Amino acid sequence: MKDFSLGWLNNSAIEIKNMIQDETFEISYLFKTDMKKAFEMWTDPTRFSSWLGPDGAEMTFLAANVVEGGTSFWTMTTNDGMTKFGQINYKTIKPNQLLVYTQNFCDKDGNFVKAPFADTYPDYLLTTVHFSEEENTTKVTVKWTIYGDATEQEKQTFTGMRALMKAGWTDSFQKVDRLLEQNQ
Repeated sequence: MKDFSLGWLNNSAIEIKNMIQDETFEISYLFKTDMKKAFEMWTDPTRFSSWLGPDGAEMTFLAANVVEGGTSFWTMTTNDGMTKFGQINYKTIKPNQLLVYTQNFCDKDGNFVKAPFADTYPDYLLTTVHFSEEENTTKVTVKWTIYGDATEQEKQTFTGMRALMKAGWTDSFQKVDRLLEQNQ
C-alpha cells in the first residue's frame, strides 16, 4: 500500500491511499466541522446532491430512503449534457460514525444498466464512509471497493480510473468545505 499526502487544500488536509494489491480506492479529508454536520452532508439528500459530482453537475434525488435496508434513486446531468441515473442501497448507518452502501447505475425506471462512461466499469461498488474526530476537525474517509463479481477487465478499468477518482473526490470535498463555511 502506498500513501500519498497532498498537504493542505483550502485549509483542509487530504490524503490518498491507493491499494495496489486489490480493487480498492480510499481517500480521506479533514473538515473544520463536527462529526454530526459532516454526517448530515452525506445523509440529507438535499445536502448530498448539492456537492456530489463534477463541477457544474446537477444532481437530484427522485426518491430517498436513507435508512438501513433503504434505497435512494438519483439523477445527475453533467456539463456534457449526459444524464445519468443511479441507486444507493444502504447497508449500515451508524449516525455520525459510519455509512455503508452499494451503488450502481440504472435507467430512469430503476433497472440496472452498465456505467454510461465505460462498459467495462464494475457493476456495483461498495462505499464505506468513516467519520472520526481529529483535533477539532472531522476526518472523513471514503473507501470504494468493487462489490460482487467483476471481470478482470472491469477490475482493470476500476484501478485505471484512480486518478479520476482522486480528482473527483477532491473537487467534491472542496464543495463540501464551501457549503460548510456558508452555513456557519
